[in-house]
Amino acid sequence: MNDNNETRPNFEYGNYAPTLNDWMSNIPVIDNLTLGELILPGAHNTGSDKNGNYILAPATHWAVCQNDSFYYQLINGARAFDVRLEFDINVRNGNNYLHFYFHHNGVRSYRELSQLTQDVSSFLVANPDEFIILDFHKLDRGNRPFNFKEFSDRLVGGLGELIIPLEHSRKTLGELKRISKTQRVLLAADYHPDLDPQAFGRSIQHKWSGSAITDVQYLESFIETVMASPPSSSSPWSLSATAYSVAGGPVSIPKKLNDWFDVNKPWIHKCSIINADFFEESNLVHLCRAANIMKAQSRLK
Repeated sequence: MNDNNETRPNFEYGNYAPTLNDWMSNIPVIDNLTLGELILPGAHNTGSDKNGNYILAPATHWAVCQNDSFYYQLINGARAFDVRLEFDINVRNGNNYLHFYFHHNGVRSYRELSQLTQDVSSFLVANPDEFIILDFHKLDRGNRPFNFKEFSDRLVGGLGELIIPLEHSRKTLGELKRISKTQRVLLAADYHPDLDPQAFGRSIQHKWSGSAITDVQYLESFIETVMASPPSSSSPWSLSATAYSVAGGPVSIPKKLNDWFDVNKPWIHKCSIINADFFEESNLVHLCRAANIMKAQSRLK
């Protein structure tokens, strides 16, 4: 977990608990914000973690972006998941088996969609007033064209009443809590006619460097450019705060994240989703929590 950060942000709000699994529940002042107005810690390539079942072992270091499972990421504070899936049909004994596998640029972790829905459901049973955005950023063909209808049916069937319907997607957290004790998950994907129109909202805009190989200096320059004219906060959008090296693949940059997104500096206050690799090795969750408190308190003045 958070071994690389020397200090956590010195910011107080009442007597809120510093725990990460329920950080949203512990700061009720943010109930006056919508999901688009929140500043959320995001898990880049959420399904590509160190404990996936990688068949192409030599390529694993190129693909791994997180340390452990979806549940681990949730209890450590991530509230937006950047999801990339491929679809396969496997034929065994004359029967077709349909699979939605997580991948990073074609390297599969062999985590499946069902694992995501199970972990999200289990997490929300234990933490019923946390909110989660599932950003289905890439839905790709594997050995068959992507089956959007099957994907939609499985996801909606797996999450059920946890899904925030499209008509409620712009309501504040407080309004969502009053409407329902269960609606806590926002689904986002590019439009497709086979996706449930009541369950899926518009796709989330991504801001990333545009380069597969991004060093820290280039990343900082890119973020500075985005921060000069950030997207509107009416809907969630995602900033890719990720570095990638030729030799090692995704790079953990906790000290840089702590510096760039310090609450005493302007960048974090212009953000929506901060998409990071190995996010919990930094102070990102603590910083997002503090920034949300500051934003919510400013609305009370």
